[in-house]
Amino acid sequence: MASGSQYCTRDVLPLTAMVTMECTNVGLNTLYKAATLIGMSPHVFVVYSYGVAALVLLPSPFFSHRSGVLPPLNFSILCKIGLLGLIGYTDISSLRNLS
Repeated sequence: MASGSQYCTRDVLPLTAMVTMECTNVGLNTLYKAATLIGMSPHVFVVYSYGVAALVLLPSPFFSHRSGVLPPLNFSILCKIGLLGLIGYTDISSLRNLS
């Protein structure tokens, strides 16, 4: 049987992260719908949402205690970064179809 901290790290933390991300996604879609109904441009909403995300994520390296050694930047990692960018772009551009 796993100890309490291993149980939290292996089972509870991923579930909490998934539920949090789904709630954030629902909240973002609701805000988008409300903002476009009162006349905000979808492009302005995307700029605001990226700005808020940047302000929230920029302090995170100061609170992270990971090692300073980075893995080498090879083709596989660049492909993964590109795929995540494509997924993010299609997710944001699909918000236009909600209104």
